[in-house]
Amino acid sequence: MPKYIPLTALFLFWAFYEMSGGADFTPPVPTPVAAEVAVVIEETPQFVPDVPPEPEPAVEVMLASYEDEPLSIASIAPSTMLDTVASPAFLAPAPLDIRFVAGDWVNMRDGPSTSYQVLDTLPRGTEAEVLDVNGEGWAQIRLVDTGQTGWMAERLLSAD
Repeated sequence: MPKYIPLTALFLFWAFYEMSGGADFTPPVPTPVAAEVAVVIEETPQFVPDVPPEPEPAVEVMLASYEDEPLSIASIAPSTMLDTVASPAFLAPAPLDIRFVAGDWVNMRDGPSTSYQVLDTLPRGTEAEVLDVNGEGWAQIRLVDTGQTGWMAERLLSAD
């Protein structure tokens, strides 16, 4: 067996030599690159005094109450203000972008590329909420049934 190793090595060397052109091989001639000269003109910075900006005048907002006594914003409890701003009357829920898997068995991946690990293989008609779409044709989805998130090619999702 050991006598075949040098013989195999010689055969491989000869094969690569012939595949690269053999005795007719001529290396490419490098083309000269013209030297580029950059001229840098430095401007002297102009003197700008370091003056702090003047503070803006304070604005006091007064609210009327039942007793006709003015109330300042500081006297209102922060939780009351938060409840008023974040109440459902002011915030309408954003519509969900629900789509369906349009392929027969489509891979849902851990990231926006085929180089990422396959998390699950989804059958046609599986409902998924589209969370994000990147500019490279991949959509981040959350499965409606299980809540599992992953990435899928956007072209494999349909609205109906």
